[in-house]
Amino acid sequence: MIVNDISLKKIAAIFEFLSVFIIGILISVSACCADAKSTKDNYLNISDIRVTIAKRIVEDEHDISLRQMVFNLIDLKKGEKFSPALLDESIRMLQQSGKFKEINVDSKEEDGKFILFFHLTPYRWIKDIRIYGRYPVFERDVLAAMTIYPGNAFVQEVLEKQEAEIVKLYKNEGYIEPKVSVVADEDPADGNYIIKVKIDKGPFYSLKTIAFTGNKNFSATRLKWKMKIWREALFPASFGRFIEAGFKKDVDELTKFYRSKGFADVEIQPVIKKDAKNHTVSISLLINEGPCYRTLFSGNKAFWDSTLKKDLILLRDGNRNGLGLKRSIRKIEESYQSSGYLSAKIKAEEEPHPGKDDIRTIRIIIEENQKTIVDSIDIKGNVSYPESRIRKQMLTETGGIYGSGIFVPAIFEEDISSIRAFYISEGFMSPEVKQELEWNRDRSRVKIRITINEGVRTMVSSVKIAGSKVLSSDDALKLITLKEKQPFQKYMIGKDENALSRLISDKGYPYVKVKGEIEVATDRKQAEITYRITDGIYVSMGEVYSKGNLRTKDRVIKKEMEIRTGEPFSLEKTLLSQRNIRNLDIFKEVGFKTLGLKEEKDKINLMVDIEEQKPYFAELGFGYESSKEFYARTGIGDHNLLGLNKYGWVSGEISQTGYKSEIGISEPRFLDTYTSASMKIYAEQVEEFNENFGYKALGASLGLSPKAIKNFTPGLNFSLERRDQYRLDSSLPLGASISEEEYQKRSILVVTPSLTYNTRDSFIRPKKGVYSSLHVDVSKGLENSFDDFIKYRYDLRYYYTPVNRLTLAFLGRAGYIKAYGNKGQVPQDQLFFLGGTFDVRGFEENLLRFDSAGDAIGGRCAVSGSMEARIDLGANVEMTLFYDTGSVSKAFVDAGSDEFRSSAGLGLRYITPIGPIGILYGHKLDREKGESSGQIHFSVGYTF
Repeated sequence: MIVNDISLKKIAAIFEFLSVFIIGILISVSACCADAKSTKDNYLNISDIRVTIAKRIVEDEHDISLRQMVFNLIDLKKGEKFSPALLDESIRMLQQSGKFKEINVDSKEEDGKFILFFHLTPYRWIKDIRIYGRYPVFERDVLAAMTIYPGNAFVQEVLEKQEAEIVKLYKNEGYIEPKVSVVADEDPADGNYIIKVKIDKGPFYSLKTIAFTGNKNFSATRLKWKMKIWREALFPASFGRFIEAGFKKDVDELTKFYRSKGFADVEIQPVIKKDAKNHTVSISLLINEGPCYRTLFSGNKAFWDSTLKKDLILLRDGNRNGLGLKRSIRKIEESYQSSGYLSAKIKAEEEPHPGKDDIRTIRIIIEENQKTIVDSIDIKGNVSYPESRIRKQMLTETGGIYGSGIFVPAIFEEDISSIRAFYISEGFMSPEVKQELEWNRDRSRVKIRITINEGVRTMVSSVKIAGSKVLSSDDALKLITLKEKQPFQKYMIGKDENALSRLISDKGYPYVKVKGEIEVATDRKQAEITYRITDGIYVSMGEVYSKGNLRTKDRVIKKEMEIRTGEPFSLEKTLLSQRNIRNLDIFKEVGFKTLGLKEEKDKINLMVDIEEQKPYFAELGFGYESSKEFYARTGIGDHNLLGLNKYGWVSGEISQTGYKSEIGISEPRFLDTYTSASMKIYAEQVEEFNENFGYKALGASLGLSPKAIKNFTPGLNFSLERRDQYRLDSSLPLGASISEEEYQKRSILVVTPSLTYNTRDSFIRPKKGVYSSLHVDVSKGLENSFDDFIKYRYDLRYYYTPVNRLTLAFLGRAGYIKAYGNKGQVPQDQLFFLGGTFDVRGFEENLLRFDSAGDAIGGRCAVSGSMEARIDLGANVEMTLFYDTGSVSKAFVDAGSDEFRSSAGLGLRYITPIGPIGILYGHKLDREKGESSGQIHFSVGYTF
């Protein structure tokens, strides 16, 4: 008993201890929770927020704008209670801006005041990338290999990666061990960095020899000309540099060449031997030509042989294990099937050539049989619509005067789908369309039976709009397409949801949600539609910030915004703004980041991330053209003058016909409109070939061009010019104007409205499209009436490419001058002249019409036309066949003829990245006594 009492006392003592311990823990936890709640409810009000921009000795405007941006992005405000959640959100917004390398936040309590400190270290930016020793690789290719560009945040660690990428680029260009160093120099003026890329290319492997083995049917010389790597080795600028990637492409091209000539089984094994000591490469190409396939067709009446040969896959992809021939037969079968020959049978037989293993004649035997013709189409079950309405949904038709009646299974399957889709669009929710085909014995005729089970037609009995405070029911009902008493179309619900969402979103409610609910009656004849809308909160547009535009002013970017600060936020206007900025010619890339949209904030700030193009350019060129013979030109300019999206330039040209120099500036957004303006001042002297006069001019012009609308570009140009015309002979020639007054200095004001229509696919090498322009010069002489006239100029060009490698080009030009001055005369330097490189070839410059002294005669009317066939010969070479004609009439002297004169000729052009360089010969078709038979012309660019 004593033992039991002691045990009970011990147990009670332990129980008492545990009870006190547990109660103590519960009290402590309660106290902690109470303290936590008290702390949460009693955060201090923020008395001040202070922002410091690190690593700045002297505060500048950039720091001030950064500080303003920080205050705008953070959610914590002076005078409001501090919130850890809002602090986290603020830090996240600052990080998303991409402006800051480091973000540190601290706080301090002084005399009951709670102060927040934001210590920010902004990124330093890459302001320029300069490349040294890049030749012969283009600068753009080096920049494309790099992962950084001007406007990026500078990060030291990524420089090594740039070195590796550039080394890889040069190795691919044939250099053995190129060395690249990428270093960053800080500009003390603004703390940003200039990246300097220094390239030591080192030696490269040059092409020494190319040898062929096994080429029985084509000479080594012919095969070499098919290889780009060998052709380039002929030019001194390339030094015969061996590029392995280019060599692999050449091997592929040789393989395609062999296959196109019938050698479907050809195999080419390249062997490359590198001499590391002399840095040369010797190439051996082991060619197993295989047999030459001669493909013959028999039994084909519906298709020409040339048409069927396009389906011979073995001549394009080879004939490994006979698969190429099998695929070719299948392709021919498909061609016959799609033309209605459903019973066509195609097989291939090889004709023997005893003793000639190098030739395989494959005869493809075609048993076309008859086309399958639709005898009749019987449609049943169509209660709601007449048969004619159903037939309009079909491409398959019976034979007759207006229809071929050919039956193509694939097209017929599409017809069935079209009928079903038609019924669905008319409110039939579950239509059934069944088909039955009845063939005759040889499957040359077929009867079609289509049975339609329309089902129940569902009409919209009511449409309701619920929940929106932004959009009235009347406005919403006007917007949606699925309206009351219309056939119910379930797929239209989604379209109406999107339309309502877009409209409400553009009013400043981007978080709107629209859900279309459908209630279909038991008999499925009626459907009630309710669009339930949750507007969400109103959202306003905040500030627009940009990064990467180290040169371009912020106001240039903000000018292109379709939405302003404080306006309702609109995603559609934001996308339009992005398009506007991308369309500026001063940026390579433009990206938009909406700060706060994902977090569903009530104010959205926009960050525009930009990669600028290099604005400066300098050019120097010289050459020879028949119209001006030897010439040289130069120019410098800035596409982003002063960072204001203005184009400024200075240029000059001198040739054997004179000189011209000009300085100009262009503004794409004249007076903040979508009209571009271009102003220039120029001086020139012109002495055209075969003309007996010349002139000097000093002038200024202003051109205005509104934004193009559907390929139409209107324009308006004003020019004021001081012109001095002079004789090239001491005596007055026959072709000159009667009055001496035109040889006095004249001041001329010209106003030129114009309209251009352009659908060409390329400015440099058009292959299709139309170009048309009309210019009307309204000229007024300020000191006499000689320059009182109206000059009309019309230009029409058409390009058409009927088959690959052939482009047909047509040109028509007309000009007319109507004098309205007292004299009724027009100075010679304003008349039209024809003949030469750019209009009627085969004639010397301006000598389509001339006098007895051999001097050019101009007229108040000129008409010319040209036709060209441009044939692509490959290897960037183009052959041209042309015909030109023209007439100069209404001359002031009785010499020459008003009749049309014509020429025809041919030429060769070499196509470069900036346009063609050509030599052409034109032969006069109506040569007059004493004239040459024709003329050779050199030209840069197309004549039209």
